[in-house]
Amino acid sequence: MVAALMVCALAAGAGLGCWSKSNAPKQTTYFASPFHLGANGLALSPDGKTVAMVAYWDQGNKYMIWTYKLGEATPTIVEGTEGASEPFWSPDGQSIGFFAQGKLKRTDVTGKSVQVICDAANGRGGTWNKNGVILFTPDVFTGIYRVSAAGGAPMEITKLDESRFESSHRWAVFLPDGKHFLYLGANFAGHFELNAIFLGALDSAARKLIVPASSNAVYAEPGYLLYVRDSALVAQRFELGTNTVKGDARVVRNEIQYLVQIDQGLFDGAPDGTLIMQTGKAGTESQLTWIDRSGKRMESVGGIGSFGNPSLSPDGRRVAYDQANPDGREIGIWITDLTTDAARRLTLDNSLSQVPIWSPDGKRMLFTSNRRVFNRMFEKNADGSGAEEEIGGKEKVRQMVGWDWSRDGKYLLERKENELWYYTPSDRESKPYVQGQYAVRNAQFSPGGKFVAYASNETGGWEVYVTPFPAANSKWQVSHGGGEEPRWGRDGKELFYLSPEGTLMSVKVNLGSSFEAMTPVALFQSRRRQKISSQDVFTYAIGNDGNRFLFNTIVDRRQAAPLWIVQNWAQQMEK
Repeated sequence: MVAALMVCALAAGAGLGCWSKSNAPKQTTYFASPFHLGANGLALSPDGKTVAMVAYWDQGNKYMIWTYKLGEATPTIVEGTEGASEPFWSPDGQSIGFFAQGKLKRTDVTGKSVQVICDAANGRGGTWNKNGVILFTPDVFTGIYRVSAAGGAPMEITKLDESRFESSHRWAVFLPDGKHFLYLGANFAGHFELNAIFLGALDSAARKLIVPASSNAVYAEPGYLLYVRDSALVAQRFELGTNTVKGDARVVRNEIQYLVQIDQGLFDGAPDGTLIMQTGKAGTESQLTWIDRSGKRMESVGGIGSFGNPSLSPDGRRVAYDQANPDGREIGIWITDLTTDAARRLTLDNSLSQVPIWSPDGKRMLFTSNRRVFNRMFEKNADGSGAEEEIGGKEKVRQMVGWDWSRDGKYLLERKENELWYYTPSDRESKPYVQGQYAVRNAQFSPGGKFVAYASNETGGWEVYVTPFPAANSKWQVSHGGGEEPRWGRDGKELFYLSPEGTLMSVKVNLGSSFEAMTPVALFQSRRRQKISSQDVFTYAIGNDGNRFLFNTIVDRRQAAPLWIVQNWAQQMEK
């Protein structure tokens, strides 16, 4: 087996591959893709011949879906899939489902007929049966939903079990009968021992626990359940009909790429005995890098790691950010002194603490944590002293995320589900601010506190808007052709945002009794890391002088591990 692996890896590196286009070989055969894209999501077609994957496109400076026919030299971009995530195939292999711009979409393999199926603010996997039924998870803290592949109103078919601390049902995948399906019942608040793969059915609300796990699972012939355990892809006998596992799980391959923020391993299998895997960590790694207005890369802050949400202190001397632990099961808030480059961890809870927001005086830190199962807002002294305090309204919601703190300290902007609210610390009361049949992201106060900039997908794609505060009685669209992550310049004379291609745009603005915006101007192309978690809110921060920008940039993809493809993989399990 080792010899076969080495021979095929060398052949793949030379662009030759070891793929057999005849019938599947009797012996297990391994080969590596002749490219190094570092996929962030992948799915194998039902016939086992084509991979759909999400990866960065250098020329277009954006994340797209690519298709790769096994055995060929290069992959192909699927048009119309900018910003896509979590691809999955139709049962005939002619169409691909995916999530983008807060929607569940479908396209043919050429990308020339993209259609919106329904809303899905933060999709967490989909599966498609021969009767045209799609199961999917539309947002982070929901059950599994059902919708027609032709479109229509989705219906929730699984309910979270709070006695098991469940915060999400995700990664649904149909079994061969097209009626039963597997999914992960997950929590992200430290009760990982309760995470499990469950069996559900379209015609019943009952469910069955299959095996404890904290990852997606796939059924693969000849009768195995594939899932991730301790960063290794494992296979365990699974009997259809009785829908039970047999025997012990055996390791198929170590060091599968595992996205701990969303409990997902990057692998898939097909009925013909083909298995595909992404190894390494390229999809989650990034580096905080300063870039000037001309696009010149300057110094970096720290090394390479799993970072998110860079936030500069009001005096510009410190940066706060999310950072995942080496084992990936925790994410904490860290602060780096930009003068000494010394870093320290602020939050110590074994949960996911993210989205740091500085108080106006730089003495306090607002952040979001799921230590209560669902996301809530917390506050702590920025120097690490004292206890953490939960804040926010008492409404029972699954998503409560702080986005900004007004400079006078009187108000906080917060996400509640997919709406924008504001919170008044003095009376501990939350009030709705921007509501509608669409999702809102990335809100931030203007320096004077009279306006708020935010992104929403009310037109079908993400655009940047500005509205008065506290009464959102009018609004102005600032971006044209797409926009996200609005950030105000410190002097209030300039508003920045990112285009769909990752270009940093600058807009001169006048903030008087009304709002006036000039024509947006492109500054430079960023190379931001793709958002993985719904708590990946901001990918850049603005220096106090408005001439430097701290970006969470992707690492060099040439260092990414290739895809590993295995033919007749189960043969090794029979030995």
